[in-house]
Amino acid sequence: MRVALIEDHAVVRTGLRLLLEASGHEVVGDFSRAEDALASSVRPDVYVLDLNLPGVGGLEALPRLARRARVLVLSMHEEPAYVSESFKRGARGFLSKRAADVALLDALSALERGERYLHPELAARLAGYVAEPGPEVLSRRERAVVAGLARGLELKEVAAALGISPKTAATYKARALAKLGLKRSEITRWAREHGLLQDPAP
Repeated sequence: MRVALIEDHAVVRTGLRLLLEASGHEVVGDFSRAEDALASSVRPDVYVLDLNLPGVGGLEALPRLARRARVLVLSMHEEPAYVSESFKRGARGFLSKRAADVALLDALSALERGERYLHPELAARLAGYVAEPGPEVLSRRERAVVAGLARGLELKEVAAALGISPKTAATYKARALAKLGLKRSEITRWAREHGLLQDPAP
């Protein structure tokens, strides 16, 4: 298969390339940022995509990448919310980086057969992920950012209130939305239903 790697750590990319090429796959793209992959004329059969990327995050880029080729998410994030949201946005497979050395080739074979792939360990965890998650899945900062946005504050205002940069606030926002499986427009509804608007302002 023709594979393009989107991973910001050069050592990880090198390891993945060696594994893939030794197994007969062709690595046709090697990117540290999703924007570079989207701007490239390269059209692989599969993108192997990390979620934690500088600039445009993996979850944000996923729908656009999925319109071009199959996407296999390869991430350190194993929380069911990340897995669920990745499939919602068009991923064909999800694999933990912990299992990449033994399961990556199996995952690519499944995608080549037109199947979806989810590592059995993650599948078992996802099976118990039914109800919409509550505030307990968020870190203190993620919760504070969500609460501020739910009250109608702009992201830069939330950042100022918390004493962090807008970029850091945006990272907390992206992580929170991924964990909760929500869109930005759903934050206020979710916060109201889970009592978050009763919390003091951040």
